[in-house]
Amino acid sequence: MKSTYYKRFQNLYLTVLVLCHIILGMIEAPKGEIPIDIVEEIVTLGEGYKTEFKETLPSEQSLAKSLCAFTNAKGGNLFIGINDSGAATGITDMESELAVIEKAIPLIIPKPDIIVQTFSFKKKEILYIEIKEGTNKPYYVKEGETTQSYIRAADVNLPASKKVLRTFINGSSRKKGHEKAIKRDEKVAYDLFDQNKRLSISQIREILNYSERRIKKILVTLTRQGMIVPSYNEKNVYYRTEDR
Repeated sequence: MKSTYYKRFQNLYLTVLVLCHIILGMIEAPKGEIPIDIVEEIVTLGEGYKTEFKETLPSEQSLAKSLCAFTNAKGGNLFIGINDSGAATGITDMESELAVIEKAIPLIIPKPDIIVQTFSFKKKEILYIEIKEGTNKPYYVKEGETTQSYIRAADVNLPASKKVLRTFINGSSRKKGHEKAIKRDEKVAYDLFDQNKRLSISQIREILNYSERRIKKILVTLTRQGMIVPSYNEKNVYYRTEDR
């Protein structure tokens, strides 16, 4: 009985909190301006350590796990309105999508730092959530009367024990064994990051004299293996190793 009453109270609390957030306008999705070539490059790379595509947002519990995992890692980018294949499907009900975000945020302890905005891509409206790396790790998701932490591994979110979480946050979970599994040209490109904090495709092309197509193929492999992570500013997409 106590558990039933607790769950009812928790659901009521979350509903009231969400309504207050909506009334006060705490979650907004202003129109952003992300250059098309940058979005296309991110889509080409596909889902990975810092990127996730969703045709539509899942339940608030599932979204909370993604936000928690990205926050415990190096941050990340969630694109809603783009499917797993990278095709733009667009948002059909923005109000419902924002409501899911509203419900997911109170489930995460401490509160994550996110930025929500929309932009147009291939004549479709896309909802974009930028998740900042957490400054107060570890972060947890409320699951009934307990809490569970999540981490990012390649392109999936995994529940983490206290031991795994401590190792992950301390940065010792990076898999050095990846270097043995990659091809020679991929290792040559990866080694460039020992001397450079971050690199763009044009910079790598200038150093190695590889074709743009070849470099993009290499970067896709390194990104999907979690060895490098893409980030972007208003002008360019650049890459860095995950521990930088």
